[in-house]
Amino acid sequence: MEKIYFHIFLFQGLKILSLKVTHIDLGKYSHHWNQSLQKLWEISVDKLLMQWRYESGNVDYKKPEILVKNDSLENQTEPLVLTPKKTPLLVCNGGGKDSLLMASLLGEHQIYFDSFSTNLHTYANYEKLFELNEQHLKFWKKYINQVHRLYWIDSFMNSPSAQLHGIDNLYLSHHSNFEPSPLASGIFSVLPIILQEKYTMLCYGNEKSSESDNLKVNDISVNHAWCKTTESEILYETYIQEVLVRNLSIFSLIKPYSDTIVYRILSNQLKDNQIKQVYSCNLNPPWCKSCPKCAYVWLSFMAYLKPEHQREVATMFDHQNLFDLPQMQIYYQEMLGLGKHKPFECVGEIEEVKLAFEKCVEQGMSGQAIDQYLQNARLDRKSYQEIWEKYNSLDYSYQRLPKKLLEAVTQAYSSLP
Repeated sequence: MEKIYFHIFLFQGLKILSLKVTHIDLGKYSHHWNQSLQKLWEISVDKLLMQWRYESGNVDYKKPEILVKNDSLENQTEPLVLTPKKTPLLVCNGGGKDSLLMASLLGEHQIYFDSFSTNLHTYANYEKLFELNEQHLKFWKKYINQVHRLYWIDSFMNSPSAQLHGIDNLYLSHHSNFEPSPLASGIFSVLPIILQEKYTMLCYGNEKSSESDNLKVNDISVNHAWCKTTESEILYETYIQEVLVRNLSIFSLIKPYSDTIVYRILSNQLKDNQIKQVYSCNLNPPWCKSCPKCAYVWLSFMAYLKPEHQREVATMFDHQNLFDLPQMQIYYQEMLGLGKHKPFECVGEIEEVKLAFEKCVEQGMSGQAIDQYLQNARLDRKSYQEIWEKYNSLDYSYQRLPKKLLEAVTQAYSSLP
């Protein structure tokens, strides 16, 4: 357990690098450091902090040196092998449309699973946010035995770091929007639950669009959602199997789907009032109507949901047309590829966004964002057909799903009209 707690501490500590620290002394925990962990840590620092480096003007900031005690021996304990209980599948649940779709896919195929939610919104009401995360689960409670919650109580960004340590002229970044990574720290934090309940499958709802970068800086990729990529998934799974839990598999149930397919399948499977049981906003849940996530989800709901569900969405967004809201225009501009980069949020790829806009145009929708698309970014008919085929094809290159789950994913895709 000390080894697991050490990993939680180390990867939660990614955010301390926003102080541009030059070294980290592992002290009495040095025996947990090894070559495999060094590789995982260095890649994580490079990938997860690149957004912060870009936004804060610290692209050239180097990784801190890790100091270890020379007399500490590398920890040689063998990874555990778990004997699964009746329910070996733990599903990470964020309360959005991906979580609803995963629950639907599993429930429709009578696959039992447990739910795990984590809460990083330290400024908000924990219980309210967990209720928002879990409200859609009531439709599938027959197949859920346990619902786990992880509470993060984190005062780092508000702490007087320099004063507490008596340090003058400490560098303090005005940008705190670096990605601490739910996968990097959270994947270790869920391990005590996994050990207690003997889960051998950890399932995420990571979207396919996470594979694309937001921009490149001097040939260096900046990807807000790198922690959701297949590269990251394999990296962390490989390390955990080598060092901590030998037979824990990690995968994303919906990774074979583009966001276009996700919304189409969701529309095909939605039952009354289910769409009202999801939220996606990270600023002021459930919907702030002022952020790129709200802009993107509204666009996609309007593009792909059936009219009766669009009416439910209108109620969710207080009957406002987000295509006309002034504060949303910059986000639609960036999502259409007309800005400096794609917004730093979990939104679809630029071509996916254009497809969704075209679908809205076909339905006769209007608004400033629609006008912007028509005037500056509209797909011609040939491009539209090619892109539609691209984003409506199942990605068989993702080969990480257990057979039964792959069958559920494939069947839902095959049932699309």
